[in-house]
Amino acid sequence: MIMSMQKPFYEKFVKKNALPRMYDKTDQIQPKESQRKPQSKDKAQYTKLSGEKFNQKNEKQYKNRNTHYTFGKPVFSELTAEAKKILEHFPDILAQVLPLDAKKKQLLPQHIHTLFHELTDERSSRKAHYLNDPVKRSAYTHYYVWWNLVRLTKLLQNLDIRLDDGDYAADFGSGPLTFICALWIAKPELRKKRLTWYCVDISNKALGFGEELFLALCAYTGRTNDNGEIPWTVKKVCGAFGTPLSEKVSLVTEANMFNEIFWNSPFSLDEQAERTHRTVMHYLKPNGAVLFIEPGIPLAGEFLSLLRTQFLEAGFSLYAPCPHQGACCFPNHPLQTAAKTPIAYNKWCHFTFETHDSPKNLLRLSEASHLGKERASLSFLYGSLLPYIDNTTEDKIDSIRIYGNAGLGHSGGIPVRICSDIIKPDPQTIGRYACSEKGFMLITSHAYKESVLNAAVSGTLLILPEESVNLHQRDKKTHALLVEVP
Repeated sequence: MIMSMQKPFYEKFVKKNALPRMYDKTDQIQPKESQRKPQSKDKAQYTKLSGEKFNQKNEKQYKNRNTHYTFGKPVFSELTAEAKKILEHFPDILAQVLPLDAKKKQLLPQHIHTLFHELTDERSSRKAHYLNDPVKRSAYTHYYVWWNLVRLTKLLQNLDIRLDDGDYAADFGSGPLTFICALWIAKPELRKKRLTWYCVDISNKALGFGEELFLALCAYTGRTNDNGEIPWTVKKVCGAFGTPLSEKVSLVTEANMFNEIFWNSPFSLDEQAERTHRTVMHYLKPNGAVLFIEPGIPLAGEFLSLLRTQFLEAGFSLYAPCPHQGACCFPNHPLQTAAKTPIAYNKWCHFTFETHDSPKNLLRLSEASHLGKERASLSFLYGSLLPYIDNTTEDKIDSIRIYGNAGLGHSGGIPVRICSDIIKPDPQTIGRYACSEKGFMLITSHAYKESVLNAAVSGTLLILPEESVNLHQRDKKTHALLVEVP
């Protein structure tokens, strides 16, 4: 969904009468020349340690030399072989809908770089319906849609999206149907189910193009029902969030929509969260679910934290990323009432991944556009009006660890979600910030190579032994619960 911008891009990241906060300009791109800081030896070592080798360990049980630790699934997973193949061939799929001649291919990096500035520091002058412009639409789809497909696929692969035959779902701010395409790539088990998707956006041309792109993707994967038909029905709805739909839905989704609304909204974030919750409840069936995905920027993290509170008060079970149902540990703003557990102020919930397994041609295109990046991030919230019930006999405990709507008890340990890169309190110590039912945590260990914290990349769900958590020990700087692991 695209909104016109009237104020400078940076203005609303810093609230009046509030301390300034650090932030990324955009989750979409991190240009080398302006945003990437030189890596220290420690940072370089961490990058090396947190690659594919440790991502694979995170999906299994990890045993420390002294203490047994268990990992749940991380927020992001390595791309499956099929997903990786589809994403690598995305330009071929896109060419079926939006072919480029030699001259357009040559100018594409320049057009991408220009669009980047319009989406960041020049967003006040950008037109709301910029995707109606053929040049901008081409740059957006060849770059931003491609990157968003990678980001969303890595997330959706690890989420249990439950939809049944005949279900209706609604995706808001659909644009060129990026979320629908990502779900089709990430969830092969859903491709045979009869689903009806309301795809809502203010740009009718973007929706029309997106439908063609989705059909091309379906043709590429060769997935149809027994009659040779695509089982997913796309109903294009030209309108904004709040536009009436003819049916109640089992799932409401959005990706990168609300960060567009923030800039031009007359409402505070608190008011925006309350209004969003009321609207979502109007759309949902009594057992419906919601999945909101936003860029990994402070304002988006704060909004999702406020929205999380609204959903909890309405009786939602939060499946991910939260490992608990208590107060948010990373609200990015002071709470109105005193919290019973430690809270991290001026820190927001977001998760990052290394881009090493992204399509090589996408990485080359990023470099050619002077927008190369080694990491990508997002913030998200997934929950339902029904408690999470594991219908499979396979690894029931791991489901609890992932979705966090039930505690593991004293025998199972304390689930914590790692929410930071490695930090170094001193030369001999490494640490990571984490979210838990006990509150905001700083988990530390000795800085040896085999430390459990080196295996725990951003978004990892780590099960701490109950005896390792001392509720009376606090970090002097952040007031986080200080937990030391061997």
